[in-house]
Order: sequence, then C-alpha cells, then structure tokens
Amino acid sequence: MLLQSIELQDFRNYASGSFDFAATGNLVVGANGSGKTNLLEAVAYCGLGKSIRFHGDDELLRIGAQAFRIKADFLLDTGLNMQITFSFANRKKNLHIDQLPIRQLSRIFEAVKVIYCAPEDINLVGGSPKTRRQYFDLAISQLFPEYIVQLRNYLHIVEQRNSLLKTQYVKELKLSWDIRFIEALKQVLAYRLKYLALINERLDASYRDLSKTVKQLKVAYKSSGGHSIGTSATTEEYLAYLGQIESRERNAERSLIGAHLDDYQMLLNDRDLKVYGSGGQKRISVIVLKLVQAGMVEELTRVKPIMLFDDIFAELDLDHSQRIRMLVDKRYQVLITSPKHDLNEIWSNLALIDLEQIK
Repeated sequence: MLLQSIELQDFRNYASGSFDFAATGNLVVGANGSGKTNLLEAVAYCGLGKSIRFHGDDELLRIGAQAFRIKADFLLDTGLNMQITFSFANRKKNLHIDQLPIRQLSRIFEAVKVIYCAPEDINLVGGSPKTRRQYFDLAISQLFPEYIVQLRNYLHIVEQRNSLLKTQYVKELKLSWDIRFIEALKQVLAYRLKYLALINERLDASYRDLSKTVKQLKVAYKSSGGHSIGTSATTEEYLAYLGQIESRERNAERSLIGAHLDDYQMLLNDRDLKVYGSGGQKRISVIVLKLVQAGMVEELTRVKPIMLFDDIFAELDLDHSQRIRMLVDKRYQVLITSPKHDLNEIWSNLALIDLEQIK
C-alpha cells in the first residue's frame, strides 16, 4: 500500500499541515523541533489507532487545542483508494474509513500496515518488559487483527480477578474467575507463541547479510512468576499452580502470573543480547526485527507495509545504512526523517520534504 497524502489539524506542533508523498517515499528534513517525528507519528497513528510512542491521545493535542484530526489518503495494492480519518475531541476518538463511521477501532489493523523504526527501539532489548509486550502485541495485531480483541478480553478478566482478590471471596467464585482467567490466558498465549514461531523461522533464514556481527538472532518467551508449568500447560495444571500461590496473590491483591506480566528475550548466538550484546549489535538487531516484521506482514496479509525510519541512520555507519537501503529499496514506500540532507546521497530515489521551507 502507498500513502498518497495526509492532512493534520492541531496534532502535536501542527496547527494545520498538508503533505503529499511520492510512491517510492520521501526524505523528511528539518531541524530538531520542526515536526519530523510528529509527522511520522501521525502516519503511524493511521495504522495503529494510537501513538506509536505510547502517548495518550490528550498528549497529542497541540498546546491550547481542544481537538485534533488526521486525514490520510492511501492507494491499496489492489489499485483501490482508501481514506482514513481519525478525530479526537472531548476525550473521545472517532474513526472513519472512506467517510463511514467505524465503531471497532481494531478494524484499523486490517486496513493500514505501517512499520515504525526509531532510535528508542533499542529499548526492546534493554528496556522494561512492558515496552517489549507493547511492541509485540502491536506486531501480532498487524498479522492477526482478531488478537487485539482476545487481548482486551484477557486484560478485562485480569482486572476483574484482581478486584476479587481484594475482597473476602468465596471459594466457588474464585474458581469461576480462575477458569475464565486461564481460558483467556491460553488464547493470548496461543497467538504470541504462533507469532514467535513465525518470526524465529524467518530470523533464522533472512537478513544474514545485513551485519557481520548479527547472524543468529531469535526471540524467546519468558513466563512470569518464575513458575515451571510452561506455556503449554493444561487448565488443571494452571489451577493447581494458582492454588499454590493463592495466599501470595491475596496478600498482593493482584494476579501474579499471566500474559500481562510475561516478557520476551532477544538472543544472539543463544546468549542474552541485553547482557552480552554491544550497542551496535543491539541497534542492528532491532532493525532486523522490524525488517522481518515487514516481510511477514507482506507475506501473510498480502499488503506491503509502509516503512517509517525516524532518524535511525544517525546512529548507524555508512555501510549498514547502505545495506538497509538495498534490503528495502523498491519493495516498500519509505518515509525517513533526518536533520540533514546528506541521507539524500544514499536514498537518492526519495523525494524531499524540507520542513524549514514549508514553514
């Protein structure tokens, strides 16, 4: 798919803004604070229905504004046109696709595919488990949009179960919620493990030529709570374990195991990348992860995603920058931000958007 144009109103630092994009992509250049990242964040919003940087919608409002609006026109791989409009006002978000109101915001995962890369992606290696869960939950939803519904149902059950643990509950009521919790948990785990199987298969076969030092990369799943029942445990095994930790959960007044607490671990040559990887290896590894994600989206959904590179090339040497260009060249529409024009020497096929000239 291709992004043809986008209009912004009171979004971040844009009182209003209108941009047209080339089919191959664009190099967006401007000084720090000129709105480069905000523009890419608006594009990503069209594919996620939320800030890719996990800001609340009220934080996306231009200072002093009461509402924002994003309208984007896309050309689908089928040759059809599609218009996406998001508006936010009075703490309420609305989505329109081709001017028709859409009540289920999760529909956006079916409609628009974007892959966003930024310097802070290195936190996927060394950051918090929450950061990794958020990334993988969004990535899974791009391949399997129904996953987001399962995840929301699971999180709602966790919330209700946590409320129960704060009360003087009866045994039968807790058993009922435990069973609902386990059933929802197993559904979420099924999607997560399916995604990891797919991505590890492709990590093993793809992008080996991107870096001399990043060759054997894979992602492992880490269950929470230090338990040993495994991700493929039966309902009975989960119930037995919940019985063992019941007193701990009552004291903590919350669920101490589950997908909302689980983590992912990136391994390079079967060693923890967070501990043993260099800074350069970590940066290249997360870029590889995003490139594989893009390939999976294209392969499994038959939609070519739009690649968003937000100032990542300042952290890379010339050789790696050129290798990335060769890997994505002519496959996807690419939007790149940079404070300087020198990237035009590498990405000479991209049209220039100079925010300093526009303003």
